[in-house]
Order: sequence, then structure tokens, then C-alpha cells
Amino acid sequence: MLNPRLLACAGLVQGNFICDVGTDHALLPVYLVQNQIAEKALACDIREGPLCSAEKNIQKNMLSDKIRMVLSDGLISVPPEGITDIIIAGMGGETMIHILETCPFSLEKINLIFQPMTRAELLRKWLFENGFEIRKEICIPDKNFLYAVMQVQYSGNRKNPEAGEIYFGQMDLQETAGKAYAEHVLVQLRKANFHAAPERSEIIRKLEEMLT
Repeated sequence: MLNPRLLACAGLVQGNFICDVGTDHALLPVYLVQNQIAEKALACDIREGPLCSAEKNIQKNMLSDKIRMVLSDGLISVPPEGITDIIIAGMGGETMIHILETCPFSLEKINLIFQPMTRAELLRKWLFENGFEIRKEICIPDKNFLYAVMQVQYSGNRKNPEAGEIYFGQMDLQETAGKAYAEHVLVQLRKANFHAAPERSEIIRKLEEMLT
């Protein structure tokens, strides 16, 4: 069974050929194919060790004809033909930015699903500034932590995001989990002495106003 984070990612899949970057025992590709959410998948990782574990799981579930493993640094060695969805989950926001910056093919028509473990605000800022649109974002509680799961599409429209877009994304702040995520973000900002500079204090004030 998938953990809540990966289940949320699975729920945002739109097409029939998914690419899972940083696959963990190929849990997500196996789940998607077994449950007929996707017809085929690529299970990708930068290291051979995780791919060996993925291969065992794929063979165990008799899905070798539908799930192919790819040794790749991010998306650099991934063959893009036919891919409908790319999932990048369980990494820091900075690592995800690196993967997107080094991607050698166009992401324009691909459904992108991101689940950053840390620095989600950096990822959102980069996305807005580089022509990507966050179509949907949800908060997923998992083992006493709150995680953001994003559905993203390239639009070509670059913008300078507001503070709320950077730190809260497209969370529904009227919904319980979304509000809890926003409140958690504010707590972390205050703990980090983020308000030390006047302009940063103003950012926190604006974020607090969004929750009132």
C-alpha cells in the first residue's frame, strides 16, 4: 500500500504513460499499472541500488512488460516519447529545480506532479518565474508532517509571484488541511527569525492577513 503522499500523487495522474523520477522500489509505477490508472511507466533513479530494488518489485508483480527502468540523473537520460505524466516526489525543492533546469526536452504538454519534502517555497517561486502554472495543490498529512502535492503545467506565462503564492501556493485556505499547512509555514518562518529584516517582517504580516 502506498503512503498518503504517493497516493495523493497517484490521484493527480491524467495520462497513460507515467515517468516516476527518484522511484522508491517502483512502488508508485507498480500501483498505477496494477490499478489500471496508467498503461505503462518508467521507473527512474540516479543510482543503481534503488533500480535493483525496483526491478525485484516489478518482477514480483509480473509487470516487466509494462514498467521499464531507466538509470538517469533526473530527466537527462529519460526518453520523452509518449510520456503523459512526470512525477517527482520525495525530494527537496532545490533538487527538483535542478532536475527541471537540466531537463533536455520540452515539458509543455506533460502533466507534472511534484511532492517536495522541503523548500516547497523555492520550487513554487521557480515555477512561477519560469512559465509554469500550479493548477492544483493539496496538503497531505503523513506521519505527523504536512506535505504539499502540486499538479503543474507549463504555460509559458512568467510572473513575479506574490508572497502568498510562494509560501501557500494554491492551497485552499478555507479547507482544514490547507489552513493547517499555512499555519505551519508561518510557525516555521517565525522560528527561523525570518522577521529580522523589515521587508521580511512585512511578508509575514501579509501572510498572516491571508489567514484572518
